[in-house]
This record gives sequence, structure tokens and C-alpha cells, in this order.
Amino acid sequence: MTPIDDNETPDDFTDELDEITEEVEEEDFDIDVEIKRKRRSRVGRRRTTGKEYGTLMSFIAWMAFTIIWLFFFASGYGIIENIAVVFVAFLIVGAASALVWIPRREGLKTKASAISGIGWLVFLILWIVFGQRYFGLYENIGIALASLLVVGLVNMLLHVPTHGEEGGARISGFGGIIWLIFIVLWLPFSNNFAVSVYYITFYQNLAIIIGSFLLMTFIVIAPWFGKMQISVNTSVSVGNRPKATLGLFWGWLVFLVVWLWFIADAYTVNQNIAAVLLSFAVFCGIVMASWLPWARKRGEGPESWFSIGLAFTWVILLTVWFWFFADSFNDYQNFAVFLVSLLVMAAIAAGSQWKSIRDFEAMDWTD
Repeated sequence: MTPIDDNETPDDFTDELDEITEEVEEEDFDIDVEIKRKRRSRVGRRRTTGKEYGTLMSFIAWMAFTIIWLFFFASGYGIIENIAVVFVAFLIVGAASALVWIPRREGLKTKASAISGIGWLVFLILWIVFGQRYFGLYENIGIALASLLVVGLVNMLLHVPTHGEEGGARISGFGGIIWLIFIVLWLPFSNNFAVSVYYITFYQNLAIIIGSFLLMTFIVIAPWFGKMQISVNTSVSVGNRPKATLGLFWGWLVFLVVWLWFIADAYTVNQNIAAVLLSFAVFCGIVMASWLPWARKRGEGPESWFSIGLAFTWVILLTVWFWFFADSFNDYQNFAVFLVSLLVMAAIAAGSQWKSIRDFEAMDWTD
């Protein structure tokens, strides 16, 4: 048994116990802090995952490839080519690492998007180094833009759903991007096509561009054509006027394609400008005539028939000038005539509007 100190009394023991309890209570013990400390200690002792080993090995492989390339093959190429090869290898390693580290919950679409972006960079670098020398500046710009649009097309097809309204957006987006790809490639390569494949004139080239635009609008609008409706006033329906307007627009484009492909070469540049202006005026006149009854039923209409008539008069005057007289003058003189006619028509319209405002202000409002 432990001997008891004769000098220690029960009161002294109670005092020491109270002091120990107070010291324990004074210490700031937070259980959340302790849990975080435990987690940190566990994280510090975690094992290296297979992803980390794979990433490390891929970069080691890239370093090995770089060393082998520089030692055995680099002397046969220039400095730009060698930099491109090494950098492309680095991008490939980066793509592989990105695929490993992208979470599974993101799905294959995200991984495919990452691959497409890195693949475009690889293609662009290789093209600039090895392929661009065989083409001119505009051809190379067209190829670069077309390759970027292809990447955008792939990502659009990956992420836009194929059903419902999103399916219509998928078709519209596909048609729009394909047309852009065609344009950025056709514009720089059309001359080569005319020389090596089939000879086309400048006007026929324009006809191809307008025809491709017409086809693109068909594809883009087709999914939505049945739902095309404008709700302005439920009491007066617009009927099929939106579809009719679109049909008139397509008809005008068809006229331009036919004119440019079959007829335009028989006339001068100025006469062709006159033909386009006149056809546009006719198109606008038919569209206005189709919408006028609807506007009248709603109790509305053009605020100024004078201004509309003045605009049509100006277009007719320009048509007459370019068809009959413009060939006797140079381009600068014709442009000057255009500016003078525009200023005269603007002055007449402004004067008419000013007179209307003055008449309105002169009215007696005392009653």
C-alpha cells in the first residue's frame, strides 16, 4: 500500500484536483481541428496513384524521345522543324495525361473535346512547319480556319443532343458550320479550281457563293420551317406571311444565281449592278405589298409614304444611271454620283420631315 503523507489533508487533495480540472478546461480543444489534423496526417501518408505514375512515365518517355531525336535525327532538319517535332511530342504527352486525369463522371465527350483541341494544335504546328511552303498566304489562312471550324463541328456534334428542339439546332449548326468551311476554302482556292478543274468567270464564282448561301439557309431553316410564326397581335394573324417573305427572299437569291451564271458575262459591271439594284427594289416592293393588308387591319401602316416612295425613286434613278450612263465615267466619278444622289435624297427627306414637325408645332393646342 502507498503510504499516506501525514502532512497532506483531504482539503489539500481537493484543491489540487480543482487546479488540474481548471487547467484542462482552460485548454482550447476543438474536435474539428483534431479531425482535420488527422486527415492531413493521412493525406501525407497516402500512396501514389497509378495516374501519377503514368503521368511521370509519359514525361520521362517524352524526354527520352527528345534525346533520341536530337542525337540521331535532328541534324537532318532545320531548327524550326526540330522545335515543331519536340513540341508536337509534348502536346501528345499532354493529351494522354489529360485523358488520364479527366474524371470519369465527365464522360467520353469531354475527353473527345480535349483530344480534338490538342489534335488541332498538333495539325497546325505540323502544317506551319512542313506544309505551308507549298501554298500562298490566303490558302494557308483558309486551311487554318477550316481546320478550326472542323474542330468546332466535331464538338458541336458531340455536345448537342440529337432529339427534340436540340436536334433541330444540331442540324442548323451542322449546315452553318459546313457552309463556313466551304467559304473559307473556296475563296482562296477558287482560282486554282478555275485553272485546273473547270473554268469559271468572276460572275460564276459569285453565283457559286450565293448558291451555297441559299443551300445553307435551306438546311438551317428546314427544322424550324413548320414552327415559323410571328405573334404580334392575337386579333390579327400574320398567316403565312413570314414563310412567304422567306420564299420571296429565296426566289430573289435564285434570280441572282441564274443572272450571274448565265447572263451577267454579256453585260458590263455597271449594268450588272443596275440589274441587282432593280431586282432588290422589286423584292422589297413585293414584300411590302404582302404585309400592307395586315398592317392596315391592325390600324397601322407606314408613317411616311413619301419617304418610302423617295427610297424607291432613288433606287430606280441609280438603276437607270448604272445601266445607261455609268460606263462613260470611271469608278471614282460613278461613286461621286452615288454620293451626290444619296445626299440629295437625304436632304429632301429631311426637309419633308422638318416641314411636318413645323406644321405640328404650329397647330393651335389651346382648345
